[in-house]
This record gives sequence, structure tokens and C-alpha cells, in this order.
Amino acid sequence: MSRVIAVLLAGMIFQACNSQTDKSASPTFGGAFFSSKVKLDSYYSGAFSDSGVLVLNQNWEFLRGDSIPGIDRDLPVFPKGQLIELPHRLSLPNHSIWYRFQGSWESGFLHINGDDGVQLWENGQQVNRHEPGDFFPVSARSGGELIIRVVNNAMEGGLRSVKWMSGEIFKKNQILIASRRDSIFAARKFSLLEDPELKKQSEGLDEEEIRKLLSEYPILMTKPAFLISPDGNHVIRWVSEKSGTMTLDFQDETQKILESNNGVFSLEIEPLQELKFKLFQEKSRFGSFSFSAPLPAEKVKLAVWADSQGGWETFAKLVKLINSHQPDLSIGIGDLVSNGSEELAYPRLMSHVSGLSFPQLLIPGNHDYDGFYEDLNPQFLKKYIYGKDSKTYGLQFFGPVGLVSLDPNENFPVEIRGDSPQADWFHKTMHSEEWKASPWKIIMLHQPPYSQGWPGYHGEKSIQKLLDPYFHAGLIDLVISGHTHDYERLTLDFSGHSVTFLIVGGAGGGLEQEGKDSEFPVMDRIIKKNHFGIIQADSLRLELKVFGVEGERLDSLILRNTTQLN
Repeated sequence: MSRVIAVLLAGMIFQACNSQTDKSASPTFGGAFFSSKVKLDSYYSGAFSDSGVLVLNQNWEFLRGDSIPGIDRDLPVFPKGQLIELPHRLSLPNHSIWYRFQGSWESGFLHINGDDGVQLWENGQQVNRHEPGDFFPVSARSGGELIIRVVNNAMEGGLRSVKWMSGEIFKKNQILIASRRDSIFAARKFSLLEDPELKKQSEGLDEEEIRKLLSEYPILMTKPAFLISPDGNHVIRWVSEKSGTMTLDFQDETQKILESNNGVFSLEIEPLQELKFKLFQEKSRFGSFSFSAPLPAEKVKLAVWADSQGGWETFAKLVKLINSHQPDLSIGIGDLVSNGSEELAYPRLMSHVSGLSFPQLLIPGNHDYDGFYEDLNPQFLKKYIYGKDSKTYGLQFFGPVGLVSLDPNENFPVEIRGDSPQADWFHKTMHSEEWKASPWKIIMLHQPPYSQGWPGYHGEKSIQKLLDPYFHAGLIDLVISGHTHDYERLTLDFSGHSVTFLIVGGAGGGLEQEGKDSEFPVMDRIIKKNHFGIIQADSLRLELKVFGVEGERLDSLILRNTTQLN
């Protein structure tokens, strides 16, 4: 599918002018296709058949690991390396890990599995990734050479597997995946059908005839979700089975028509605005939806979490618990999905947060960049969550709380380069009068400056270096991160100013191992359980409560703003 254009075709006109007003408000379907309540693992999966696939796990050389910055690299000259078998993994965070294979192969496709992303050179020429998944086209070679660069932003990384398949097998696999999804889609769509008249018409029809009958009745893939991009764009966004136009009938008897060329629809919402609308597309009726975006009051409530990372069953439980607290804003701090190059991962994420009345501020992590290590442009993240032109960093003021979102993943190794637009923006923001006047100053980014719960990992030195001057200047009160899959808390003194560091990386991804921590830094608390945090703040007091997957309280902390008291 092509990128979102989300163009507004028509302004506000009276609902009475449109024939849609005569339609019933009851939905054609009983829910959206991507539902957290229904297991659709085989639909989400892009797994291919191993029939006719050659596993290339032997005769590989591990060449070296290096931390030279930059994603666009000339191919180095390597001496002879160490002979290894795959899978091969090393503890080399923020490193390029290089491998070589010498031999013969036919033309076809390589499926390359490496952490966090991979690049391929065939006989010295870089080969671009084929669009669906981590597949790379290769030509027939006799006595050829493959060089693979694994781009590792996590703690451990390396080359897990390489598989070759012919072009014919590749096409067959893509057809099989598409056929499987078509069949599941048709069954799922029909099972959600609620329109009595359509149900009556479908009696006695076979699967193909039912598909034809329902072709003019598109289904929502996700219900509308309230999203805020890091740079402050407030939108209601949803995904439909079809591109084209979508009609919104508002409660105040006005109407909007939206257009999308890829099925992702976006509706802007302004602060203080309340929206109640019914959705229509072609002959489908999607029922009523309501959202509000009030300006934050003097006291706000924030939910914080990170690293949902494909643990959808756990994440669904946490979302339900977060909803019970009714925060003003929910903030996901990176690794929102397990693999950013799996296009369906983001609709799956949206299905879990859709329908919630409060907005979601979603910040990227290294896994949200997976599969896009050719240009570090996370296309699917931007397509579904941000919009293609949105920045992945920004500033929000939410009542008494200033929120800076940073994205060190736009560079490799992870850092906010001193000569980058993001660094320039960040330093100007820190020195702005608006930031200085905020009662609470919170930095949010996926990779933490300090961490102990991940063995061998101590946090990111580049982040420490970036933030350290502002710690000492009293311009940062709280840093919230993920990346390490646990809950960690640490408070340090910087020239008489206390800064608290939180890691909330337990929203669904696999947890760090109990009893295995790094020697330093020594955190005040480490809890290796799935969790989320609730922050309540006014200008004088900030209270944190951390809850487990059963709603039990795991930790709490109160911070007081002495500068406001003075």
C-alpha cells in the first residue's frame, strides 16, 4: 500500500444535505477486524514454508564488531575471520557486527534474520531489502562472497539465520501467505457481520459468493484511536479495509469527508474540542464514536509504559488496567512492536488502544526501526502512528508538566548527534523560558541513561553526556525510559538538584532474568515484573504509583517541587 495522504475533500456542510442521514446508526459489523479479543496469530504471521528453502547456517565467518557511527557505510576490507555456525550472538550493544560467506548460489532471495537490522553486500555491491520482510534479492554466483552487517542497538545481537529460496519459491510463499490471509479475512469479516438484511442475503451462499456480496461493505481493520505525535499533532486515526473516501456525520449535524489512498484515515482534533461522530464508507455503517481533547487542568494524571513489543496478551491486560485509572494521557516509551518492518504490527497495536477516550503519546524505540536500517526511516511507524511528515521528537506542555520526547534511534549507534537538527532543537528547548517555567520537567526516550537490570548493560553514555549539563542546571526533574525489560528507579543528586530516573520496560516484552543484574549503577529499586506507572502531578507535588499485571501496587514515590515552594 502507498503512503497516507489523508486529504480533506470537503469542509463542514449540513448533514441534511447528505443521503447518509437516512441510514441507520447501527453498525454493519459487530467490531473491527483487528480485535484484541480474538486470536488471529496465523493472519498476523508472515512465516513462510520451509519447502524448497536452503538453510545457510554453516561456513560463515565472524569478521569483527565496530562502533563506527553512521548507517551509510562503505564496505570495509576484512582479513580472514573466525569460522562460526549460526545462530551467532554477541554482547555488543550499539555495534555493527560483520559476517562473510563464500561459496556459490543460484539467483533468488535470501531471508536474513539479525538483531536489530541487517544490510547485505553481494560481491562488493550493496543489495537493498525487498519490500515484504527481511528478504534480499541475489543473483547467481559461482565462488561469490556475501557480506552481512548486523546493526545491533540492543545488548546482545548478531546473525541468527540465513535462508535461500528461488524466485519461484519466494513467489509461491507470498501467494500462500496472501491466500491464507484472504481466507481468514473472509471468515472473520463474515463472523462480525451484524446487518440482518445482509445475513439473510448470505444464506446458502458459498465463500466466494459471500465475498462478492460483502465487497461493497468494507470493514474497519481498527477502530479509531486518539493519538498525539511527539511534535504535538493531535489526531483520531483508524484503518479501513479499503482506501477511498470515508464520511463522518457529527452530532452537531455537520459532516466531513476524508480521503486516504492506503486505508489509513486521520482526523485532526484541537484542544478543548469534543468529537462525536458516526462513520460511513460505501455501504457500511460503523456506529458512533466519541473523543474529547480538553486542556489539562492544574492537576494531571499520566500513564507510562514501554516495551509492549509483541507481548499482546499481557499488553491487553495492562491497557485494561490503565483504562480503569482514566489518565489524561497515556505514554508508550518505545519498542511499541517487536519488529517495525512487520506492517501489521502497528494496526495490532492500534487495536489495543483504539476506543480509549484519552490520547496516546507513542515514542519510538530501536525495534520500531527494525527492517529500516538502509535509511533509518521507520515507514510503517510513520504510516500508522505519526503520519509521514511528523517528527519523532518534540515538546508537549500538559498542565504543570513539560514533556520532551527524544529519539536517539534516528542515528546509529543510538545517539542524538551534536550536529543534528534534533540536538539543535533540544538545546534551544532546554534554554527556553517556557521550559524553565514548567513546574515539572520530564525527559522521555527509549534508551535509558542509567540501567542495572540487564546484565552487562549500564545505560547509554551518549544520553548521559547529552543530559548531564541540564541535570546540574536544574532543568530536568525526571527521565523516563524503557529498553531494559523491567521496572527500575534511581534518584541522584546533581549540584544540589535531585533527578529521578525511571525505567518502565515491562508492558509485554520478555522480562529480564531474575537475579542477574549489572554491577553498576546500583538502582534504588529493580522489579522484574510486567507493569505500568501512573503519575499524578500538580505544580507542587508529583506522585508515582507502579502497578503489576494483576493491578497490585509494586512501588510508589513522591517528589516535591521546592522551586515552586520558594
